[in-house]
Amino acid sequence: MVMHTISTFTRHTVGVLLALGLLYSCKGVKTEQETPPVQVLLTQAQSLSRLELATSELRTTLALDPRQDGFLGWKRLLGTRETKVEIVSQASAYCDLRLLTEQMIRQRNDSTIDLVLPPIEVTRELESMHRAVSKEADPMRSRLTENEIEELLQRQRAKVSKILDDALLQIRPQLLADARAAAESKLSEMMQQLGVHIHVILSPSDEAESTRNPSFTPTSKTK
Repeated sequence: MVMHTISTFTRHTVGVLLALGLLYSCKGVKTEQETPPVQVLLTQAQSLSRLELATSELRTTLALDPRQDGFLGWKRLLGTRETKVEIVSQASAYCDLRLLTEQMIRQRNDSTIDLVLPPIEVTRELESMHRAVSKEADPMRSRLTENEIEELLQRQRAKVSKILDDALLQIRPQLLADARAAAESKLSEMMQQLGVHIHVILSPSDEAESTRNPSFTPTSKTK
């Protein structure tokens, strides 16, 4: 009778221990398989590398007056027309998400993660050039050739470059705002399967610029 009781107790104990062992084993496997959402977001965002987030067409008109800017005497003396050169370029906003660190990501609650973007790079690219000659009184004024326009622009390269840089600076706030919205949409879509929304925040310097409200005047005149 005693031996039977001990045997029953032993089988019961072994069963309990096996059950506990199995429970612990399953819990361990589950813990290993569940990667924290912050780590998932960091890994997936970094895989996007240098990402183009926003673009905008940038049109800048330069007015060249041959009387002031000309290099051929007869055209300078007789010229009363302006040659307007429109430079069309694409302004683009890029963000290198490889620079993202875990310290830039914070889980606010179960459904929202805050992410601070690395600094955004705004560049001007894909430039082309078009020109239109304005009508004025003197019919003796000969139209400038493409080569003559190019030479005029080269002579004032520093001034032209500053005008284009100023135009890019004026459009930068809107590009930064568009880039933030695009990054938030892209990252939230990537994390949709986990039921997590990503709230994207610009870096402090970019945030300060994005709140500027400049008056953009894309037409400038060289003097």
